[in-house]
Amino acid sequence: MKRIRYAEREFGTDDRLADLVLEYAALLARSNSADTVTIPGRFGTGEVEEVALLIGPASQITARSDAEAFGSDASAAIADLERRIRRFSSNIGDSTEGLGPEAIDDFDDLA
Repeated sequence: MKRIRYAEREFGTDDRLADLVLEYAALLARSNSADTVTIPGRFGTGEVEEVALLIGPASQITARSDAEAFGSDASAAIADLERRIRRFSSNIGDSTEGLGPEAIDDFDDLA
């Protein structure tokens, strides 16, 4: 299981699903887009419940490994995120590849 930290809360989810959430968040951030995804998660030792995440350019999401097993079927959420990533990737093509230094705002104008 991996633990996702999002909006000052932490919950456990399937390893593959946590990796896909981070991958999708990176794609959305690179294109200045946002989306809402719903995934199964467990807070503490409680039951698995649906967790809705708004993922966008300002999302601060981390995932860390946990020795505990998630123990719940996440295949539908995994398939959904894989589909979203494929669809989104095909829509933006190579625009996320090779971002150069000019793509990074150093905020000099705020000084």
